[in-house]
Amino acid sequence: MAKRKRNLRSADPAQAQPTSGAPPRDRRGLFLAITLLLPLLLFGTVEAVLRAAGLGELEPLFVPVESAPGYLQPNPAAVQRFFPDARAAPDVSIDTTWFPAAKAEGALRIFVQGESSAAGFPYGRWASPAALLQQRLQRTYPDRPVEVINTGMAAVTSYVLLDFADEIIAQQPDAVIIYTGHNEYLGIGGVGSTYASAHSPALARFVLRLRRLHLYRGLERGISSLGQDGEPFERPEGTLMSRVARERSIPLGSPLYQRGLEQFEGNLDRLLAKYRAAGIPVYVGTLASNLRDQPPFASSPADEPGGTAAELYARARQLDAQGQSDAARDAYVAAKDRDALRFRAPEAFNDTIRAVAGRSGATVVDVRAALAGAARDGIVGNDLMLEHVHPNVEGYFRLAASFYGPITAALGGGERVDDETARREIPVTEVDRLNGEYRVTMLKNDWPFVPERRAVRFPAPGNRIEEIAQSWFAGRLTWAAAMNEALAWYQQQGNDVEAARVAVNLADGFVTSAEAQSVAGVLLLRANEAARGLHYLRRAIALDGARVDDRLYLAQAQFMLGRAADSIATLEGILQQHPGESRAEYWLAEVRRRAQGP
Repeated sequence: MAKRKRNLRSADPAQAQPTSGAPPRDRRGLFLAITLLLPLLLFGTVEAVLRAAGLGELEPLFVPVESAPGYLQPNPAAVQRFFPDARAAPDVSIDTTWFPAAKAEGALRIFVQGESSAAGFPYGRWASPAALLQQRLQRTYPDRPVEVINTGMAAVTSYVLLDFADEIIAQQPDAVIIYTGHNEYLGIGGVGSTYASAHSPALARFVLRLRRLHLYRGLERGISSLGQDGEPFERPEGTLMSRVARERSIPLGSPLYQRGLEQFEGNLDRLLAKYRAAGIPVYVGTLASNLRDQPPFASSPADEPGGTAAELYARARQLDAQGQSDAARDAYVAAKDRDALRFRAPEAFNDTIRAVAGRSGATVVDVRAALAGAARDGIVGNDLMLEHVHPNVEGYFRLAASFYGPITAALGGGERVDDETARREIPVTEVDRLNGEYRVTMLKNDWPFVPERRAVRFPAPGNRIEEIAQSWFAGRLTWAAAMNEALAWYQQQGNDVEAARVAVNLADGFVTSAEAQSVAGVLLLRANEAARGLHYLRRAIALDGARVDDRLYLAQAQFMLGRAADSIATLEGILQQHPGESRAEYWLAEVRRRAQGP
């Protein structure tokens, strides 16, 4: 025993193991690491379980089309991702556009981002810049699948565009078009709106990132449901404009005004940086609004330098009446910028767009100048606008045309489509136009256009098309049903041009229907639009190659376009699969005879 004690005394103290007290330093570090990592491990486990179970998922931007496997569409419920309680989200959605989940080789795919003016309000999809560009680009590049997909919707701000960007990048776009800014003060997340998620842009962006975590989204939804008594949720009455505005006075140069500028610049900077990093070309438009025929909604304080918004607008009207267009335009712009109720973007936003685009390598498309160039005396008014910011059909045509030139110049090739041809083939039907007019009438009979909401009664329809439009507006018909009834009416009247316009929209709306493609192709041939008819007949045959009639019409279209050899090859192909097909035999002989000449 004594020997053992001596050995212990003589041992190196550095090698001795403690027999009591605190654990060694390395074990304390391990315990600390475990203590810190345990919550993270727990969090990661819960997050993984929720993801696997599909619980707490953020509403995606794109969702599968149930009736068309292999296709995606913008999610009608995408706006709900910005609200803890989905019922509190505004009743807005992105118009339906189907596109293949797998991008085809050689396809030209372009996404449009923005607010209601990018979405084509009040007419809807077929007056939107996306639809107008789709129609024109498809004519320019007839041998390529062209997909121009709109993700614009009412009431959104740059926060929403930024939040959508990664999901758009995942769809492999060849370009992105951006037209936004009018909602930056009073849209979702706007500094003066009822939907503002935070007073700090940095905090607002952080919350948007947090919502991508299933655990956070699940907790957010769960907390928002506490205290609900089962009573049905009632939305406030009035237009969307009347519901979003919390701050109804944001004077020019005020702290809130400045915060809106900083928010717009910061979000646009980040948005364009994302696309630049992904190598995606971006075309960003300057903003246009109604200067001549939209008085300020709210005048500035009486001591405003240079005059109040109302005074400046009155001065502009006087100068306008005297024919002093340049001075009048400057006064109109000053009046708009001093409008304290900010439903129109201030001119400073256009300066921001140019500056941010310049440092990010994006292409600036001067929409403001394009519309001013088409307006009387260079001052945009009711000749191009329906109210404060939404263009009429001609205004939308000019807006889309301003993007067409820069995009085709960058892409190269193809055959440019002039304005006259594009306007003649415009996809906006009379039913679309009337429905839009009804919607604007409702809008302008509510705040802020009038102090109190006014009842609206529409006159009895004067013809069959007005009857169809009013039924669609009242909800008695779906869009598809309204278009089919209009198609039947135009065919009954022998109006091939308008019948083809409607049929083309149905074909583009239901891209997996061979019948819809065939009807559009045949009606385009009857309207003497063989080049466009060829496109839809090819789509019909690709969907259902067994339809002999479609291939016969394809041969007709090819012959009408002076492509006799292609027509002969198509007819010979029919006879190889269907020997003795009498119509193919007759037309093959006829085409050969005509091709040989007299």
